[in-house]
Amino acid sequence: MRRSRASAVGGVFVVPLALAGCSAYEAPELRVVSVGVSERSAEAVVLRVVIDAENANDVALPLRDVEYEVEVGDGGEGRVFRGVRSAEATLRRFGTQQIEVPAVVAAGSWPGEGTPYVIRGRLRYTTPGEIAQILFDAGVRRPEVSFEGRGVIGAAGAP
Repeated sequence: MRRSRASAVGGVFVVPLALAGCSAYEAPELRVVSVGVSERSAEAVVLRVVIDAENANDVALPLRDVEYEVEVGDGGEGRVFRGVRSAEATLRRFGTQQIEVPAVVAAGSWPGEGTPYVIRGRLRYTTPGEIAQILFDAGVRRPEVSFEGRGVIGAAGAP
């Protein structure tokens, strides 16, 4: 009986230490670089959203997914797209990686190029280490960073 009590007390101290070790890394810094039209048809317009993610850590950070929404127009037209995409990238140490995500706008909701936009969302990532990976997979600790960008919709590749 004494042994299980000692194990339980020891576990109380190990878990906070493990969690503290997982949070010793800086979150990536995100910046929306551009939103432009990449495709168009009679039914919809596909926007290409480009986000720069910068890692100030001395270790790589595997990126998990990006959850985001896009609003267009001055007059409060509102949200035209909401989605979740795999980030499909790992931020190299002390590096910057561009992440591209699409946003599909129905032709009837498309106000045209030169229209103001707002995009906001969050990026989930994992920190290095086996314990961090286990906590992420178990849903206990899922680090994330938010982002928001405003600008004017341009042609594909236009900043």
